[in-house]
Amino acid sequence: MTATAALERALSAIDDVEGDVRAWVHVDRDAAASAARAVDASDDALALRGLVLGVKDVFDTADLPTEYGSPIYAGHRPRADAAAVAMLRAAGAVCLGKTVTAEFALFHPGPTHNPRRLTHTPGGSSSGSAAVVAAGMADVALGTQTAGSVIRPASFCGVWGFKPTYGRVSIAGLKLVSPRLDTVGWFARSVDVIDAVRVALTGDAPFPSDAGPRIGVVRTGHWDAADEDGRQVIEHAAGHARAAGATVLDRTLAPPLEALIDDQRIVQAYEGARSLTYERTWRAGDLSDELRELLEWSAAIPTTEYERVLNAAAGAAVLVEALFEDVDVVLTPAVVGEAPEGLASTGDPVFARLWTLLGLPAVSVPGLTGSTGLPIGVQLVARSGDDAGLLAAAAWLAPLLG
Repeated sequence: MTATAALERALSAIDDVEGDVRAWVHVDRDAAASAARAVDASDDALALRGLVLGVKDVFDTADLPTEYGSPIYAGHRPRADAAAVAMLRAAGAVCLGKTVTAEFALFHPGPTHNPRRLTHTPGGSSSGSAAVVAAGMADVALGTQTAGSVIRPASFCGVWGFKPTYGRVSIAGLKLVSPRLDTVGWFARSVDVIDAVRVALTGDAPFPSDAGPRIGVVRTGHWDAADEDGRQVIEHAAGHARAAGATVLDRTLAPPLEALIDDQRIVQAYEGARSLTYERTWRAGDLSDELRELLEWSAAIPTTEYERVLNAAAGAAVLVEALFEDVDVVLTPAVVGEAPEGLASTGDPVFARLWTLLGLPAVSVPGLTGSTGLPIGVQLVARSGDDAGLLAAAAWLAPLLG
């Protein structure tokens, strides 16, 4: 498909559904059309030619406002694109606009509705990015993950969501909240597009074909926090994989790893209070009550407690290696269950916290649904650096799920 035809298709979807979904903050049709014509006229081998891009509104863009989900930055115009945005444009993706984010990519939600059922949340904080992809208003959209902000909305909206190994993709030009956790991620409707974006952003080779991965099923000590739907999709995925010939083994997290699930919040909160010092000190009246109260609590976290968690996470490397000793990927819940009704909450990130803190690559694989018909993704996680192997395993599993 030409870039112009892809853009026309995306704009048609916007005309049809954006009034209900409300996933975009800014759309520039004219600039996108000009960019699409330039891509179509180019003789260069552009790997992402024919893909329309949405960008979470925490990434700087030189030609679009960047407001970070906050009235503090209304109309803010950076002078350059964030690195990830610039690289995707250079590879031929046509940037259509900026997508809704929770306030500073934290917890206070925006106005976006889930395209699969408008009365339910799309998840967050990358709510708009997941929704524009699910609704066909973009082919790929950038998001970020600090706890579960890619994996969760991808699961709720029934699309692919990928978080690479921490540090593998540049965070230059991103409004940082937690420098030790913030990771660039993205959404698409196929694993091939997910991988094409990974190759464009990292220069790594495409994922290899896989004859069937060795899978470790990790339910975690928070298994009971998942509802019946959330637990059932994991059992179904494991059963389908086993029936297709994969080695499927049950694995239990060592107690120090279990403890890190809750400890992730300490790192996120401690760094968030410091990264947002200007906003909480000088512009507190422009923050949501939820965020202002969170930052006040976060600013009081002792540095010794923060360092304790960092040391524990660093010391867990041996335990992580043991977890993957005889499996290629871990199969674990992405979310508690179906997307919650209403827009007041973006859902619980409990099943993504550990893997984000450890910096491991993770992907939400779509295909299964809950008891009311809403999508529920399953999460696969791999060793640090094995992003290609993770996507190969996901590509093998996905057709088994539907």
